[in-house]
Amino acid sequence: MTDTTTSTGNAVSAELDVLGALLAFDFIGFAQKGGALDPSDPLFGRAVGAGFGIVARRRFPQGASPEEIGGYVADFLGSLEAGAEDFDPAFLAELIAAGLRGEATPPGERPDPRTTIQARLVLTLRMVRELGLGPDEQRELLAEAARLTAA
Repeated sequence: MTDTTTSTGNAVSAELDVLGALLAFDFIGFAQKGGALDPSDPLFGRAVGAGFGIVARRRFPQGASPEEIGGYVADFLGSLEAGAEDFDPAFLAELIAAGLRGEATPPGERPDPRTTIQARLVLTLRMVRELGLGPDEQRELLAEAARLTAA
């Protein structure tokens, strides 16, 4: 019999390690740890999604209208040097809206799990930088995401 608590805990920990490496600009660690994530895991993306939701609610503490979210997405995509064409603006807007509502996944059709986690990681990095979260606040963010995913 498999101990799902341990495997779930390991998956959450691995995702939070990936997010932590990205926030610390440890791109080698990010690549190594990210490559170990398993997109076939039913909980794939859960921890990153929790961290993303926390940061989105901090970035938009009063919530945001669809127009405000759309403007944010347009600005975000316009700021990317390369790879912006990989992200569908409507999907990014729905990810942000779902994060603001505290939903794990946006309703409706979604891209594959890897695309979803990549979008959340990139948006999370941008919002963390906008909020000016330093190393201590980043550790708190990761701890809060761990608590949410453990619940």
